[in-house]
Amino acid sequence: MKNTYIPLLVLTVLAAITAGAMIMNADADEKILIDEGGLEAENSPAVDGGNNDELQPLNTIATIIGIETWDSTTVLLLDQDESDIGEGYPCDIYLKIGQETTIKDSNGNELTIEYLENGTRIEAYYGPATTRSLPPQSGAVSIVVLDEDEKPGILQPVKTLGTILGTEKWTSSTMILLDEDDVEIGEGYPCDIYLSIGQETTITDSNGNELTIEDLTEGTRIEAYYGPMVTASLPPQSGTLKIVVLLE
Repeated sequence: MKNTYIPLLVLTVLAAITAGAMIMNADADEKILIDEGGLEAENSPAVDGGNNDELQPLNTIATIIGIETWDSTTVLLLDQDESDIGEGYPCDIYLKIGQETTIKDSNGNELTIEYLENGTRIEAYYGPATTRSLPPQSGAVSIVVLDEDEKPGILQPVKTLGTILGTEKWTSSTMILLDEDDVEIGEGYPCDIYLSIGQETTITDSNGNELTIEDLTEGTRIEAYYGPMVTASLPPQSGTLKIVVLLE
């Protein structure tokens, strides 16, 4: 395993193997890394076979249940629609609001931080780096304040690059043990993430030619789209939508 000290997201979902993110070791007061490229809400990450290798921010639909100030930084406590880390925690995720965070309404009009109140429904783009703590912490890239009767957008899958460390047969599905380029969950774990390969998973090479699960062998470099939900286990587990085998 690499000794890289980089993030991984654990978004908690009690129901299952369907999603993803990145987490990083950090203390509560440690600065969160933010993708400086940013992402507006209308440009949410898409599943495609493009050449953009930059990891995209994650997005979530949530209700603000608290607002705190940490060392002059405003922090939102969110109750996520798609995640529940369990009883005894103040929220599902902490989102830090920085100078680079954009805040808009659903029509694209710029808003100020004063519009973020308890009970406000938002769609937030954050990360992709988060802390490994529970609740996780991350920096907000953009926030869209939703109208009360507005239907939230569709959550997008997560993209990752990595090397296959091996495969395992679990009940009715095959699991890939993936060593992610930009994630390191620490020593003592068999991989950074387990990716479940199901009937809905498409497997191609970088030219778009269809491949089979037999082509996913140890040492193979891949680009994977999974989630957007992951389990709260370590390593996390997620369902895989698409795998692209990278040509050397």
